[in-house]
Parts: sequence; C-alpha cells; structure tokens
Amino acid sequence: MCDLRRKSRAKMEEPHVFGTKSFARLAHEEALKNGVYPTRGQIYVKTRTRKNGNIINEKAAQVMTSLQAIASDSSNTQGSSTLGSVDDFSNDDYSKVKGPEKRGYIRCVGRMPTVKEKVVSCSNDPSVEQLKTMVNVMANIIQEHIPNANLSGILSNMNIQMSGSTSTVPHNSNSVNQRASSESHHNDGNC
Repeated sequence: MCDLRRKSRAKMEEPHVFGTKSFARLAHEEALKNGVYPTRGQIYVKTRTRKNGNIINEKAAQVMTSLQAIASDSSNTQGSSTLGSVDDFSNDDYSKVKGPEKRGYIRCVGRMPTVKEKVVSCSNDPSVEQLKTMVNVMANIIQEHIPNANLSGILSNMNIQMSGSTSTVPHNSNSVNQRASSESHHNDGNC
C-alpha cells in the first residue's frame, strides 16, 4: 500500500507541500489571521511553496506566474474590488489560468455541490405563474374589501397552503374544516 501511494504521488504534476492539512483548514487559518478568506490563487501559491520559499516544480512556477499576471491585470482595471464573490469559482483568477472545474469538485477547495449545467427557469413553470395569478387576485379582493389595508403586511402574515401539504396554522386541518363546513350547512329545522 505504501509503495502504491508513493507511485501515485510521483505521478502528480503539481503536488502540494502541505501534507495532511486540508486546504479548507488552511483557508480557515488564513482567514482568522488576516480577517478575509484567501482566494484559490493564494491557496495554490501557499500550498506549492516550500517553507524555505522554493516553488515545488517548474509547472507550479508557471501557474503562479500566470496567476500573478492576471491578478495584476485585474487590479489595474478593476481597482480594489478584484475578488467579486467569494464563491464565484467560475470567474476567479485561478479558473482563468487552470480552466473550468469538473462537476462536484472544486480545485483548492474540495468537494462541493456545483450548479447543474441545465438550469430550469422557475419563471416558465406553469404552477409558479398560477400561484402569482392567485396572489394577485387575492390582493385585489383584499384591496376591494379593505381599501386602506396594508397589503404587504397582510401578505407576509398569510399562510398559503398548497394541496397535499400539511398546514402550519393552529386548528386548521382539512378534517376540522370539512366537519365545521358540513355542520354549518346542516339544517334540521331547529334554527
């Protein structure tokens, strides 16, 4: 087993020198020390540089040079806001050098859920359109009956129940409502 792992590590083109410490732990320690999480490019540089300052190999040195060139170009064109979103792994400096990520794994970060290639738009879903129409109709009805009503307050306090789901409103179950409805319409002549 030891020989197998040694052979596997020897085949790596850009090995890291951080041993068993995970990149997530390194990023967390850097964030505690500096107050901000490091970029993937900064993690790459830190994990491919030995304690004495030497870079692990020539390929890693080329990647680091490209990272520094892109970082200096983006800092010249965008000023101080070069980071963008911390979770924008598709458009950071590292992805510009190394290319797009494989599904389910983000280099210098680890396994993460990734965005699906085909994103279905919720705005085209007929049930979403139906719900929007229902909310608009209900808002119009409330506005007709209570002209000075605070609609945003009313809508935020409403509990909209979809068919087949359980209600979160106290004393509001389908069986209770059906019984109450049938009893109120039951006319036995004693009224």
